[in-house]
Amino acid sequence: MKKDIVKLGVVGLGRGAYVVKTIIGEEKVQLRAICDKNPEKLKEAEKTFRDEMKVSDLLSFSDFDEFLKSDIDAVYIATDAICHVPFVEKAMAAGKHVLSEIPPVNSVEEAKKLRATVKAHPELKYMAGENCCWWAFIDSWKKMYEAGKLGEAIYAEAEYLHSTDYLKFEEEKPADGHWRTFNPAIKYLTHDLGPLLYILNDKCVSVSCMVPEVSYNPYKTISAQNGVAIFKTAKGAVIRILICFGAYVGFDHNFEIIGTRGTVETDKTKPLEDAHYFARFSDIPGTLEAKIDVPVTLQYPEEASVGAEGHGGADKKMVLSFVDCILNDTEPPVDVDLGIRMAIPGIIADISAQNGGAVMEIPDPEDF
Repeated sequence: MKKDIVKLGVVGLGRGAYVVKTIIGEEKVQLRAICDKNPEKLKEAEKTFRDEMKVSDLLSFSDFDEFLKSDIDAVYIATDAICHVPFVEKAMAAGKHVLSEIPPVNSVEEAKKLRATVKAHPELKYMAGENCCWWAFIDSWKKMYEAGKLGEAIYAEAEYLHSTDYLKFEEEKPADGHWRTFNPAIKYLTHDLGPLLYILNDKCVSVSCMVPEVSYNPYKTISAQNGVAIFKTAKGAVIRILICFGAYVGFDHNFEIIGTRGTVETDKTKPLEDAHYFARFSDIPGTLEAKIDVPVTLQYPEEASVGAEGHGGADKKMVLSFVDCILNDTEPPVDVDLGIRMAIPGIIADISAQNGGAVMEIPDPEDF
């Protein structure tokens, strides 16, 4: 019998609570259960959802195994990155659909485990939570590419800039042990490589990566606070990705695609939330000499009245897209194959950086 509502549980009440707030009140999904091993986060989430947002009949758990025994249909996994695959394995074994935060995997071995787990449960939906694929300009670029307006992609690039003012450096909490303190920056590239592969329907086949030998934040325990990777794709394009967590750069994402029939690029002069994008199209006379300004940012203009909470509305769109896949029995936009294609290149890029930028072949996810 076709379902008309999805009962959702969320584990990991940092990122998880932030995202789930955006879907409270939606008719097709009900927040049914929350879970976190941290008692303070659990208590805070209980107050937010039960008292402030008036979520009725909410179940609360500190133990993930007990959480999975509740009457939820699907699990949103928003734990530390190193826990994603083990939690996916348990959730799907318990008969739950899964939306997993990124990066979906942390190693080639985990990718193989994830592929096997999803394959063993064809009756369940798995989606990788790369929320940036739900930005309006990314959707716009994908439609343009698929319509042939950009022609064949020759080159693409993206930058993830995320840094603290050096005048505000202090010892970080949590201390050593949190995954962000030991994961090299280049491994956290799905927010930027992911949308490009989503648009181009491509995969990376080789990489050369270099890491600057300059430390910006003395409290960081890893030296690889930044990384620049050059990828070759199966379709013959070249992609450059910069992940910069250790420089005076602020917070932003920049994207560009250069094709045989057109180009598109985000406006670097403004924060992404406010920046239009610029384009040249061979079928629009005059744009070879003068780029046109396209008024689409994280949201389409007609969405402005809805509000921009949750990364410009992308978080809400992501969760509702996952819910729709369950209700309509359709394939997730970012399925296990695409999720792995987004993550493996960063893992191999890190190995390349450790070997002085040597060109490394990237395993084909289809072989896993």
